[in-house]
Amino acid sequence: MHIQPDPAYASGATRFVLVADNDANNLVFMSMILQRFEYPACSANNAQRALEMATVSAPSLIIAEMNLRGMSGLELMGRIRQEPVTRTVPVIIMTRELTPELEQQCLQEGAAGCLNKPVQADDLYRMVHPILEPGSRRRNVRIRTRLSVIVDGAPLDFDRGECAVMLSAKGMYIRTLKSYPLNAPVSIQINFYGQIVWVDARVIYRDTDRAGIPGLTGVGLQFQNIMPRGGEIIRRFINDEVTHGLAPGWA
Repeated sequence: MHIQPDPAYASGATRFVLVADNDANNLVFMSMILQRFEYPACSANNAQRALEMATVSAPSLIIAEMNLRGMSGLELMGRIRQEPVTRTVPVIIMTRELTPELEQQCLQEGAAGCLNKPVQADDLYRMVHPILEPGSRRRNVRIRTRLSVIVDGAPLDFDRGECAVMLSAKGMYIRTLKSYPLNAPVSIQINFYGQIVWVDARVIYRDTDRAGIPGLTGVGLQFQNIMPRGGEIIRRFINDEVTHGLAPGWA
């Protein structure tokens, strides 16, 4: 599995995330997922350590567990706001007990957002990406893949290089021998290792150069309508691909 980086920011300034959590497994999980998103990360296993690291290193973003040892995540955020070097650093609160009331309280006290644990990879990406890369238009993690797809009733020919090579929760990029006009509606079936998802989509761009193989056209598809539970299957597939190789149960 490979995360497809945003080319507009691949060579940008270093962005650094501090993760604070009592749970060592979750610290490793969160740090590794952020690294897979190409965001450097370090961790602190209690509130005091997080405060010390933040004031010394001035991270671009802090993600803090609500129930930290020493003080709550909200109390940590308040202390961070008192330090000149970290006063404007965004803070995301994560908890296993997120409710609408708690989320509203966190936002009112100045949190940049809230994450429900166990944290899903795409939720994490959607939360941190706009903060760390505010000029980017991307809002969903995009992975490289090779999936069997049927387009308008015709299966893509794997043997000739046709397949889906990138996927997000909102669309996909396919290599195909067929030419599709811009804005053309297409009906697709995606095989997620035995689970078939039906999607109505439209062509939002086409580029022979991006296909990477002579004779094939690269076609970007935006999902318009997904079958019931199809979005959940796509989301779970992306999360499983992003977290592949990490110990089960982390987060």
